[in-house]
Amino acid sequence: MAVVQLDTGDHQPENGFVSPETTSPGLLTRIDGSVLPFLGGFGKYQKQLIVLTWIPALFIGFSQFSDNFLLAQPNNTCVQPLANLTITNQTVGHSSLLDGPKNISARLAYSHANGSTHNDTINTQCRCSEWTFELHTGLVQNVVTKWSLVCDSAWKVHIAKFSLLVGSIFGYLVFGILADWFGRHPVLIISVLFMLVFGLTVAFSINVPMFSTLRFFEGFCLAGITLSLYVLRIELCLPGWRFSMTMVASFVVLGGQLLMPGVAYLCRDWQVLQAVIICPLLLMLSYIWIFPESLRWLLATQQYCRSKWIMGHIAEKNRVNMELDTDNILTELQRALQKKPKKTCIVKMVGTRNLWKNIVVLCVNS
Repeated sequence: MAVVQLDTGDHQPENGFVSPETTSPGLLTRIDGSVLPFLGGFGKYQKQLIVLTWIPALFIGFSQFSDNFLLAQPNNTCVQPLANLTITNQTVGHSSLLDGPKNISARLAYSHANGSTHNDTINTQCRCSEWTFELHTGLVQNVVTKWSLVCDSAWKVHIAKFSLLVGSIFGYLVFGILADWFGRHPVLIISVLFMLVFGLTVAFSINVPMFSTLRFFEGFCLAGITLSLYVLRIELCLPGWRFSMTMVASFVVLGGQLLMPGVAYLCRDWQVLQAVIICPLLLMLSYIWIFPESLRWLLATQQYCRSKWIMGHIAEKNRVNMELDTDNILTELQRALQKKPKKTCIVKMVGTRNLWKNIVVLCVNS
């Protein structure tokens, strides 16, 4: 009896068991060592779900790399200068000689000889009512060419690029907390739904502020999808498989980035490109029925009733006979069914030694 107590009592909760104050049975805290091997380990069912987390990674790569096409800076030429721009005959006479890219120093010398500065020259060149643009990204038109974001309006391009990044940062923070509190599955589905709404609305933006605002929320929801898929992926695997499964997902994201030039060339217009990037995420709505909640999270939060159903579902898919319960996992699970769910606030996790150790490792790697 003493040996059994040592075997079950000395094991600390494994990584992912986020309830440090829990007094649940020892075997149920040993998810990687007892629960998952009992359900078939990294079985066929888990592998199928892992593959389904790789497919959206392709479209995540599209979205993360889309700024390089939607907001690419074109070569611009003034077609119609402003009517009130007064140009001396002498300047007009020299314009044909000094407009080439190889005559920059000559233009500067000429402008200084007439008492003007280089900034005045640039301002003069920007006084234009009509532009022609030439893109080199496969698109005929993008956000910059649609609203002529050059010269005095060029700063708006940087704001638009920054909005997606800032939205992603806030999305990781907010959805990370929500995923620990409400579960991985609801956060994934909610992120996909709002990603479809905001992502498709971006294509119908009528001005730059609307585009930048919607891109912020697109980045916010994109972070929720990325984070949920990542967490589900590693929680489906045994520790020995996590690195390889995550690396494959990273390669799929990279593949999406490499395919973006071809997709842009086929779409030609930025609005069509935005819609093509977002619409495939409609397929992820089927994940409502395909993906179960994370068993690791359910056991960590002591939701044993749902855990029992999920364990039966996984065992059935992996064709595992649950009657061969040599470790009496189901017996301990049955005794724990009366316990109330116990969710842990993220503030309590700050006091865990394992979390700080992982933070230090991540900081060193970064």
